[in-house]
Amino acid sequence: MSTTFSIQSSSEAQIDDLAFYISRLRGESEDDAPYVKEIQALVETDKNSIYSRLAEDVSILLTKNDREVEHAFNLSIVIILGAPESVLPVAVKTLVGSLTKTESSKTSLKQKILLNLYNALPNNSPLRYDAFLGLVDVTAQADELDSLTSQLANVDTWAKQWGIDLAAERQLYQYLSEKLDQAGEKKTSLEFLLKKLATYETKDDESITCAKKAILSAIDMENYFAFESLIQYTAVQHIKDSEEFKLLDLFLNGNLQTYETFVSNHPGLVPDQEAGLRKMRLLSLASLGSENLARELSYAEISKALMIKEDEVEMWVIDVIRAGLVEAKLDQLNKTVIVHRSIYRVFGKEQWQQLSARLNTWKDSLNDILAVIGNAKLIAGGALQGGAAVVVEDKSDLAVKTN
Repeated sequence: MSTTFSIQSSSEAQIDDLAFYISRLRGESEDDAPYVKEIQALVETDKNSIYSRLAEDVSILLTKNDREVEHAFNLSIVIILGAPESVLPVAVKTLVGSLTKTESSKTSLKQKILLNLYNALPNNSPLRYDAFLGLVDVTAQADELDSLTSQLANVDTWAKQWGIDLAAERQLYQYLSEKLDQAGEKKTSLEFLLKKLATYETKDDESITCAKKAILSAIDMENYFAFESLIQYTAVQHIKDSEEFKLLDLFLNGNLQTYETFVSNHPGLVPDQEAGLRKMRLLSLASLGSENLARELSYAEISKALMIKEDEVEMWVIDVIRAGLVEAKLDQLNKTVIVHRSIYRVFGKEQWQQLSARLNTWKDSLNDILAVIGNAKLIAGGALQGGAAVVVEDKSDLAVKTN
């Protein structure tokens, strides 16, 4: 027997339609239908409670194979969104819970209903936050989180539209970070953790936990090297006395020896010691390159700095180039490396002074080149006129006499 649903009928008629459908799925006869009688009694005595009750009971729709299931779900959305403002939040959250917590293989149906619920809510409704979290949860359960990746770039904008408070915003970022981490999306997971970290201005237990987690996640993540940016976060600055902060400082200012000593004195702190050691070697090589730009570095120098064998140098140079930390050229015949560009682990006063000195050197070189070009033009001009050009060079200008 098919069921006819009408969203144009009265609220009571809609509730009756949904109740009769749930009753049928429960296997109740139309003549008896105790579930329908129970719902009708609630409508008479305590209508405000009916919305959450139906939101909970529609979970049966996910366990039955019936062509009317989707229509029934959409009817439930219409009924629930018609609830008084005082009970609407609880009813919506109950419906989201029914869709996310009920075990069912109907992932696409869950996603579709949650998306319908999200779109049916006003753009500025904080309840869109709950519907969105439900959609993420269901998608993650099906191991299809990558299908939402392109949408995650809009989360900051949506959070402002929803008008959620700071606590909910932090919960949103934390939730997304955890789900993405479980899905193996480490880079995006860390990005959302850092979004949460940026919301802390004062020191409390929650900010301390978040800062420590961010430091360890950044160290553990392959090809993350933006430690100077990480240390600037207010929440990170608040934990300067922690072991995690000292570890972070090592990746900015330490070397392999100090790193290995620290790790041996703090067993269990670094999530993956081998990954940390590899990252420290890459950063050490980048530092060596930034200190020796355009100069030949011997394999022996690199071997000593990285505490590796000389026959491993080429592999590490290739790795540091792949990581985007250095641009360099290998000379295998002469066993040297020429670094053309390299990142700075920390860019402070000393690095600014080095940059100023290099710019002044380039300026002087360009002035010399311009002087040579100017002389050449004057000599060529004198030759064309049949006279001899005598060029007198002055650092400030060029003076020319023609005989």
